[in-house]
Amino acid sequence: MGKKFIRFVALLGMVALLVVSCERSNEPVTYTSITGVYTCQETSPHAGVRRYFVEIDSVRDKENLFIISNFHNKGENEFLYAELKQDTLWFLNQAISDISVNGKGPIGSEFRSIDLYYETDDGITLLDYYASYTR
Repeated sequence: MGKKFIRFVALLGMVALLVVSCERSNEPVTYTSITGVYTCQETSPHAGVRRYFVEIDSVRDKENLFIISNFHNKGENEFLYAELKQDTLWFLNQAISDISVNGKGPIGSEFRSIDLYYETDDGITLLDYYASYTR
């Protein structure tokens, strides 16, 4: 009976250790740049509200230049270049798919959010958008 009890206690201890080690940390993630994946909530009076994901990557050897993939929900293979000046992201006269895009927006504290205000031009109509990137 002694060996069975010791095995039972050892097994119980291992299960408890497994449960504790699988617990999620409540500590917030610390970000050091704007690179990463964001959830975008895009709003316009023309198209309503859309939600999708974007990814921001840095351009090698260009300290303040970034690529935003899936901008305006145009697809993972569609992207534009944005320049970071102080705490504002800028993109001017960028062509993506069948539209031209101009805009800018502030970077939130600790790189957790970006608020973009931009317009699209398809050669016929100018449309205004607001996009909130959060992570």
